[in-house]
Amino acid sequence: MKQGIRSGMVGGFGFSFSSLMLYLTYALCFYVGAQYVHEGKSTFKDVFRVYFALVFTAFGISQTSAMASDSTKARESATSILALIDMRSKINSTSDEGIKLDKADGNIHLNHVTFKYPSRPDVQVFSDFTLGIPSRKTFALVGESGSGKSTVIALLERFYDPDSGTISLDGIELKNLTLSWLRDQMGLVSQEPVLFNDTIRAKHSIRKTRRSYGRGDYHCRQGSQRS
Repeated sequence: MKQGIRSGMVGGFGFSFSSLMLYLTYALCFYVGAQYVHEGKSTFKDVFRVYFALVFTAFGISQTSAMASDSTKARESATSILALIDMRSKINSTSDEGIKLDKADGNIHLNHVTFKYPSRPDVQVFSDFTLGIPSRKTFALVGESGSGKSTVIALLERFYDPDSGTISLDGIELKNLTLSWLRDQMGLVSQEPVLFNDTIRAKHSIRKTRRSYGRGDYHCRQGSQRS
């Protein structure tokens, strides 16, 4: 509430100051110009040339002043975005190091996991959280928004590592598995799908470099994406 009032006051002052500058420029140009023409020191052509130059300059300054409150928000947003861009992940997604299992059964175990998002260090998502997910079973995580359902998926795919505790697949900690192999074993369908700027066939072939076009057409027909 106080922040909104303060922002409104700054915006109102900027708009008032910009309007004042604009009208003062009008008055000053015509007053000084009239004096110069009367004394023969200038012509109407030169007066209007200077007038338009000053008016456009004042207009630019007034527009900038009116957006003073927005510029502060933009600076704060840019700072947070640049900090995120400059952040270096501790997880190397291009590394081929680690174990590749011949077959993944799918037994998942989260053991005494504690986790906070790096961007929200004051919010404790998991504290000593333990969960076992057996293979070949349908398992559902149900809870209100913000309870950590999506966080479990993010940790399983190693978008993040837990602050403490371990997460294992078939008895092997995820950190010891090859990351690209681990993610190849999973399929994720989010509630808000992301559409890439490409054909449906190309989208079905993502991460499946050896998939034939016939196989892709089959999946499209199965999903009612092609008649």
